[in-house]
Amino acid sequence: MKRQLLPALFLWLILTIVAEILAAKTTVYMVPKSDKGEDIDAAFKFLTYMAIPVFTMVIAVLVSSIAQGASNKFPTEDGPPMMGRGAAPIVWFGATSCLAIIVMVYPGLIDLPKVLHQSNNPDVLVKVDGIQWTWLVSYPNESIDGAREVVLPVDSTVKFEITSRDVLHGFWIPSFLLKVDAVPGITTKLTLKPTEIGSYDTDPNLRVQCSQLCGLSHSRMMLPVRVVSREDYDKWVQEQTGAAGANVTPTGPVQELTIVAKSLKWDQATLTVAAGSTVKLTIDNQDNAIPHNFSLYASEDAAKSGEKAIAGTKPTAGVVQEELLFNAPPAGTYFFRCDVHPTTMTGTFVVQ
Repeated sequence: MKRQLLPALFLWLILTIVAEILAAKTTVYMVPKSDKGEDIDAAFKFLTYMAIPVFTMVIAVLVSSIAQGASNKFPTEDGPPMMGRGAAPIVWFGATSCLAIIVMVYPGLIDLPKVLHQSNNPDVLVKVDGIQWTWLVSYPNESIDGAREVVLPVDSTVKFEITSRDVLHGFWIPSFLLKVDAVPGITTKLTLKPTEIGSYDTDPNLRVQCSQLCGLSHSRMMLPVRVVSREDYDKWVQEQTGAAGANVTPTGPVQELTIVAKSLKWDQATLTVAAGSTVKLTIDNQDNAIPHNFSLYASEDAAKSGEKAIAGTKPTAGVVQEELLFNAPPAGTYFFRCDVHPTTMTGTFVVQ
């Protein structure tokens, strides 16, 4: 019996050493860019190192048994029955019990409480509502509503309050290695600290992505994330404060327009106004319980890059009518969209 176990033991040692070296030198996930992401990454690596010897033992015994069974060195008839328990079951039970206890202590009792910890006094509070098929983001302490990107100050404690207005969504920021469900009627809280400056433009994993299949445009349900210095964050807050186009003093003749949002579409693809006029735009949202807004940008690229809108409204659930008053920009071609549905509700705004 001992002679039969020696090949399996030797193969197990070789496989374990090779696998542990490969695991140490291989990066499975991207480099985490949040404090809790670093904890999760460390726990994942530790569990991988712990699991490798168990996995390689199964493979070694399986390969050794197949190889020895296929040879002619052993009789084909059954051998005599084995009496007694022997040491093997005791050793196996003891080893696996030790592994289970170690995992319960770390990451179970040591790491898990840190990941689940929620701050009662965060530096930044971000409320996120999932809705087919976008994210509605607000910063209540900064009086910012309807932000079209998630901007976070580096090395600051950020608390997310996440929910859904329709179906189950998944709030996932890959670079942070964190994901929680956005459940209708339930507010899920997530506290973290971004540890590295970056943006979606340079790192596609810096985005809020829905991780639960939620319908036709599930794959498009994402929002860019930017991690900036505290100074740049304060500048961004100052830029975002107040609705674009609010408190407008008319500078020319008023030109009235109406645009209808219905079935997740605008009824017009092009709006045309006269240069020098003051535009009074009525946004008629006929989609019951679905939020829409109207935002006018210098270009489509400006909208995608997160530049502030020339004029716009905040997302409001239908059925409702809103009015937007703003002075027409200089003659040219501009881009408008619903920020809640930026891929399906777009159009061209012409000033001539």
